[in-house]
Amino acid sequence: MVEHDGRIIGSGGFERHQGRRAHVAYLGMGLHDEFHGRGIGTRLLRELIGIVDDWLNLRRIELTVYVDNAPAIALYKRHGFEIEGTHRDFAFRGGAFVDAYAMARIKA
Repeated sequence: MVEHDGRIIGSGGFERHQGRRAHVAYLGMGLHDEFHGRGIGTRLLRELIGIVDDWLNLRRIELTVYVDNAPAIALYKRHGFEIEGTHRDFAFRGGAFVDAYAMARIKA
């Protein structure tokens, strides 16, 4: 969770898979629109990746991101995530269906 002046402005976390996919975590994170472009998302993502890499020894992190969210896509790419595919009509938003990218980062 990310707070600013006692107000929650962002959050992030992951869910570790089980069984044959125990080496994988699904990442989710978000930041309030007013706080974009300040490096907060970068710091949050670095912390989450650090936990996955340094404490849980997971090999793969997966996420989904709307195809029109260029800043988030750029952030994820800067941290080693690659687009692996497109989920067509992934969600219903603002009266229309929107696509999302499936992205993943594999620890080298």
